[in-house]
Amino acid sequence: MRRTYLLLVTALLALLLAGCGASSNNSNGTTDVPQSTKSATPSLGIEPTVTASNEASPSPNDQASTPEGDSAALKEAAVEVVGLLRERDLNSLLAWIDPNQGLRFSPSTHLNSDADLVYMPDKLPTFKDTSKLKWGIADGSGDAIELTFREYYEKFVYNKDFADAPDISVNKIVGKGNVEFNVAKIYPNASYVEFHFPGFDEKLDGMDWQSLVLVFVPEDTDWKLVAILHGQWTV
Repeated sequence: MRRTYLLLVTALLALLLAGCGASSNNSNGTTDVPQSTKSATPSLGIEPTVTASNEASPSPNDQASTPEGDSAALKEAAVEVVGLLRERDLNSLLAWIDPNQGLRFSPSTHLNSDADLVYMPDKLPTFKDTSKLKWGIADGSGDAIELTFREYYEKFVYNKDFADAPDISVNKIVGKGNVEFNVAKIYPNASYVEFHFPGFDEKLDGMDWQSLVLVFVPEDTDWKLVAILHGQWTV
């Protein structure tokens, strides 16, 4: 009888010890998950793709900094130049002129390679020059334009206060007359800014609009002035 009792006690102790070893807890209270346990979500059969490359992704700072397409910088340059034209500050204007292509003066938004006058920075006339120059043919009338530099400037460059023009557009012509705007044919890589007055007399219904167009070409991270165009309504 005593022997049977000892056997029962031994069996009970063995069962208790086995139950205690069935749960394995970490000291921090978390429960280890067996690595062989599969996810409850079925696999979609899609494996992540890893692309190996020896080339580092380009940084924005590695890209060449050019003024092309930078309308804000272009407009800023044009506003500065139109301010110089308002002040008649030709000495400061010289620094803006492209040293290779010079500065073209066109009495129309249609450039004429045979008639337009082009000046290199060191050859730009002054307001003191009294000689009459041939600047081309006037739109509408077809009359020859023969004026001193001062006269031309006051009629075809800054005949209105374009620095205060209500409309300033970048690479878009607002004032359209009956002539072709052909800047891209003469300066393929150029950009331009138009200073436009839609009109002055309401009775004329916009037929007295005036525009000043400044044409620039990129040079490294700067802009250089290559042409000054005059636009207006013509018959």
